[in-house]
Amino acid sequence: MTSVNGISEHVANLLGAALGQVRAELHTGSQARYPGLRASHYRLLDLIPADGARITDLAEVAGMTKQALGQHVDYLQGLGYTESVRLPADRRVRLVRRTPRGDEAAAYALAAIARVEDAWSARLGADRYAEFRATLKELRE
Repeated sequence: MTSVNGISEHVANLLGAALGQVRAELHTGSQARYPGLRASHYRLLDLIPADGARITDLAEVAGMTKQALGQHVDYLQGLGYTESVRLPADRRVRLVRRTPRGDEAAAYALAAIARVEDAWSARLGADRYAEFRATLKELRE
């Protein structure tokens, strides 16, 4: 591993720097339009399917505990980005849905991510960027 300006270039730092670019683009104009949202909130909004999902299922997909995810959902609900209802068949189960405002915020985040991907593709070239994405997908498996 080599170091630039004293910062180690191991894969965690490299991935963190790339993710930092995504976060920076997300936050460009975000607070004016969607106050109180951080990158983790945008990620959660993106994970919620159109017909909603149970807290337990969202927690598993997000890699979070049910309690932590529930806190995020409560926060987003307080800001008007999500709503949750108890299932009539089992009142212990919370179904979480995005509100129309949550849909707007999720679309904003996807557009911001697309801008970063377009910039990376332009910088690396379409073929190299496609290979980069394919490699990330393979590592996710």
